[in-house]
Amino acid sequence: MEYKYLTQELIDKGNVNITSPEMFEEARRYNIEAVRNYKKRFWIKVFFGFFIAAQTLYVIGWTLEMIQAQHGYERSSGDNMAGWKIFFAALGGIAYLALMFWFAYIKGSRDRFTLCLISVPVIAISIYMAGIPVANYLAGLLYAKSEEAFSKKLGYPSFPRIVTNAVFSEADNIKDLSYDSIREKARRDHPDSGDFLG
Repeated sequence: MEYKYLTQELIDKGNVNITSPEMFEEARRYNIEAVRNYKKRFWIKVFFGFFIAAQTLYVIGWTLEMIQAQHGYERSSGDNMAGWKIFFAALGGIAYLALMFWFAYIKGSRDRFTLCLISVPVIAISIYMAGIPVANYLAGLLYAKSEEAFSKKLGYPSFPRIVTNAVFSEADNIKDLSYDSIREKARRDHPDSGDFLG
């Protein structure tokens, strides 16, 4: 939505002096839109966080399940898995968890390339997990697109609501506010030769 009266500077200040009914209506519409944008952005962040957390738990669960299945297979068949395979899978799992914990949880990275690269070691656990880096890339891409869309909206990134006031008016409510009432109040409070307000 395009705004005629409101600017990012006014929103950063947190309040605006209303000088016309149109300006009040615009401020009211901005506040409604700001609340909606804040909620949308908040829930996108929450869902993205759940995606990362669920993925981490999935990898841990899958790894434990594989270890248990391999152990059961070795006991029934008497055939042992090669030590290098176990070491390679453990190294991949530890690397994945450490990188994910550092970049996604501590640093809060949402970059699609970073998320893709830090999840590549998970393939060492099982080739069936090759979809995780791809899913991370796509999730990061969708997150970046949503942030780009929000960044074009007034009030980004926190979308604060603004307080409205009418310092130069004696109107009891916004319906009574008019240019004439503002002009009369200004004339009384700040008398001049008449050239300034006409």
